[in-house]
Amino acid sequence: MRTVDIARRTAAGAVAVALGTTAGAAAPDRPAHAGGIAPVRVEEASDSDGSVTKVVTATCPGVRSVFAAGARIVNGNGGVVLTAMEPDAELTSVTVTATARTGHASAWSVVAYATCDSSTSPPVRATATVGSASTAEVSCPGSTRLVGTGFRLEGSVNQTYVDEVAFGPGLRTVRVHAGGTAEPASLTAVGVCKEPTQPTGPPGVRVEATSGHDGTWPKTIVTADSGPNAHVYGVGARVTGAGHFFLSALLPSATLRQAGAEAVRASQLPGAAAARDDAEGDGEGSLTVSALESAVFH
Repeated sequence: MRTVDIARRTAAGAVAVALGTTAGAAAPDRPAHAGGIAPVRVEEASDSDGSVTKVVTATCPGVRSVFAAGARIVNGNGGVVLTAMEPDAELTSVTVTATARTGHASAWSVVAYATCDSSTSPPVRATATVGSASTAEVSCPGSTRLVGTGFRLEGSVNQTYVDEVAFGPGLRTVRVHAGGTAEPASLTAVGVCKEPTQPTGPPGVRVEATSGHDGTWPKTIVTADSGPNAHVYGVGARVTGAGHFFLSALLPSATLRQAGAEAVRASQLPGAAAARDDAEGDGEGSLTVSALESAVFH
């Protein structure tokens, strides 16, 4: 795996600097679970060039399984859309796909993140796909609870993009929303689920942070440090506002103690009328990132 250049002063770079992006498996700076091993974050980056579509996969080492996923576009500048952040069916890897919108000619790259762990109660993957609809939601099966999220979007990135990946009530569901000028051909919500580690209650808690609501784009936001006794697993985010905005990054830190997200304003397509911000509130929005934190999984 190669090291990602995070020195560029883009908003994605700001998220990267805040969270850390050393390539490969990064062990958190805390003890392992009682009787187990500490979770690790694995990342894999694509080449940086002007290709239209890029696919990259991060694979968990050894006997560890995927517990959560993350993704980040570098130097997309509103002209590149995340179309998949998807753990595989066997929960051994996370594949991230991104596609450039018409008119985006500069070099860009995409990064896939897998949060890998081991448990006496292995995780399972749940998916739900809808066609020609803007919202997909999946529920964890049986008594399992949510630990990680994912999605897949099929359709023209000139017209549609993901603006929300959210944990549902009780940490039992994942909701994915696609914004834009048209509904996607299909939209898939992915949940990584596992049995609770305690007889009662979910295996984690939701922690959120929200940016200011204004017309400054891109936006980045990072949760507070969880401290030495908890790990960040699943990451969600949502962008709201009057305009065409979408998620371009949602990822855990290398130490698995924070979660971060980035949202961008969609680039102007060739020949399209320029976006107008003269009406009150137009072009303004905010970004919320959600972290699913847990102390013990074993």
